[in-house]
Amino acid sequence: MILNAFAKRGLRSPEFFEMAVEAAIPIIDTFTSQGLSITVNAFAKLDHPHPALFDEVARAAIPIIDTFNSQDVANTVNAFAKMDHPHPTLFDEVARAAIPIIDTFTSQALANIVNAFAKMDHHHPVLFDEVAKVAIPIIDTFNSQSLANTANAFAKMDHHHPVLFDEVAKAAIPIIDTFNSQNLAITVNAFAKMDHHHPMLFDEVARTAIPIIDTFKSQELANTVNAFAKLDHHHHPMLFDEVARAAIPIIGTFNSQNLANTLNAFAKIDHQHPMLFDEAARVAIPRIGTFNSQDVANTVNAFAKMDHQHPMLFDEVAKAAIPIIDTFNSQSVANTVNAFAKMDHHHPV
Repeated sequence: MILNAFAKRGLRSPEFFEMAVEAAIPIIDTFTSQGLSITVNAFAKLDHPHPALFDEVARAAIPIIDTFNSQDVANTVNAFAKMDHPHPTLFDEVARAAIPIIDTFTSQALANIVNAFAKMDHHHPVLFDEVAKVAIPIIDTFNSQSLANTANAFAKMDHHHPVLFDEVAKAAIPIIDTFNSQNLAITVNAFAKMDHHHPMLFDEVARTAIPIIDTFKSQELANTVNAFAKLDHHHHPMLFDEVARAAIPIIGTFNSQNLANTLNAFAKIDHQHPMLFDEAARVAIPRIGTFNSQDVANTVNAFAKMDHQHPMLFDEVAKAAIPIIDTFNSQSVANTVNAFAKMDHHHPV
């Protein structure tokens, strides 16, 4: 309980937490389900890693997992996921224990459990189907973060459930103004990943995103335009203009994948923005060696598709591509040479 109080107030005291571990591990088998859950949740909330403690909590929890209520189950796996501490046996037992009591889970607990399984890449199709079944009738009780995290978890695990996604969209639209930049980007990215087009949702996301676009981080900007482009939702030139405007001052914070995806999205829906492309090239050239084969191919393909000349970028791409050419798949090779040909950019080597 003391640990929980520290966590709730955000009070960081590494020395105290280490003393607590020393006291807890020898008596961990006397902890109740709630005590185990509270303990790992406190460590996760204050981002205080302790692998030995988490292993001991898992060992103690597994034999009594059927005594965990829905909140304890969700908080426990959520803590393990937040600390990136894998424990497949614990997660399998949690799923087994959760399924019979799944209708006792709140909206937040449902979102947390699938989000934890997805973050740890722990597949359990039966659990996800049961979560969807219970979530759909109460979807209007989900807040923006729970809706975003649920859709994201299903997408990350490539677990198709069209009815759930339709219901998530239906619940999201009336409260879309409560979504922050991260939740907006996560939601449309999940729908795009599952190839689930919902035009009304995307229209509302665009409307909501534009006034707050300066709060979007580089990955959120990239994921948003990439989602719109992937689903060929090209009715929002103003959104793309605003993304470009917001991206240019922070273009240096884009990693290679985000740069490539952003350019590729603009090219896919044929949205011209020369200044964005020039700035992206300026940033890409010094770190072109960090681009993987897919990023290289997508970048030059985007410049070619938009007929945006940048000889220096193409020279640097060629230099970077040659040593890693064996990592290019057939599509990447074809796209790259096609881009060079389209731009009439000769590179004999």
